[in-house]
Amino acid sequence: MIRDSEKIIMIKTAITLRRLLNLNKNSLQRSYKGEEIVSSYEKISIHSNSDLTKATVNNAFSGIKRSTMPTIIMIVETMGFTMQDFGDHYNKVKDEHILEFRENILKQK
Repeated sequence: MIRDSEKIIMIKTAITLRRLLNLNKNSLQRSYKGEEIVSSYEKISIHSNSDLTKATVNNAFSGIKRSTMPTIIMIVETMGFTMQDFGDHYNKVKDEHILEFRENILKQK
């Protein structure tokens, strides 16, 4: 059984991954310099240096299922970010963001 503290960590992780992906999507719209910008779950799974499936990536972004740390690191690095970037964004997630995610995203599931 997943405890409430674990749920909060999973949600904060999902929010952070979504923010990083949105940064890539916005970057893709602004400029394209010949290198492919990873801007979707499918591109993350294709460009990772492991056997990440689209379902595994989707689970990490969902906030519902636990993801291993290696999975999170692979996703972050595949999107072209560092764990420092991830940590910076993770620390900016506030209680309001968690509540909004729970209300809007998790109720759709």
